[in-house]
Amino acid sequence: MQRTTQRRFLWHLWLVFTGLLLAAGCSDDRPKAYPAQGRVLFADGTPVKLGTVELLSEKHGLTASGKINEDGSFVLGTYGTDDGACEGPHKAIISQLLIFDGMVRHSTDHGSPVDPLFGSYNSSPLRVEIRRSTQNRLELQVEKAKKEQRKQENQPPTRK
Repeated sequence: MQRTTQRRFLWHLWLVFTGLLLAAGCSDDRPKAYPAQGRVLFADGTPVKLGTVELLSEKHGLTASGKINEDGSFVLGTYGTDDGACEGPHKAIISQLLIFDGMVRHSTDHGSPVDPLFGSYNSSPLRVEIRRSTQNRLELQVEKAKKEQRKQENQPPTRK
């Protein structure tokens, strides 16, 4: 009886020890995110009031994104909503969904639309560097959409 109790004890001890070794050996392989926040502004200093900021890590291939608030501010998140972005260089884009169909009257001023150039990783000139820091403060400067583009977007399709 005593021998069986010893075996059980040793078996449980071995299981606990093995579990601790496995837990210590398993690490989170994903890159660490560092806090990042900032503002999106037009060249004249007025804030972009609507949209999303998205960063693509050139080192890790991960994206971080954040909603643009009415004052142009945003907070980035990679794995969660506000945990930041990975260290290193990033391409940045500004995404907006604005409908100018002339049918809906909005009571809220959505501000000026951003030039579509800034909405694609292939054309956006925006680049940022995220550092191993407790706070990365970013300021992204964009251009307004050209009036000709807005007028064309508001026109009904032509019939041929």
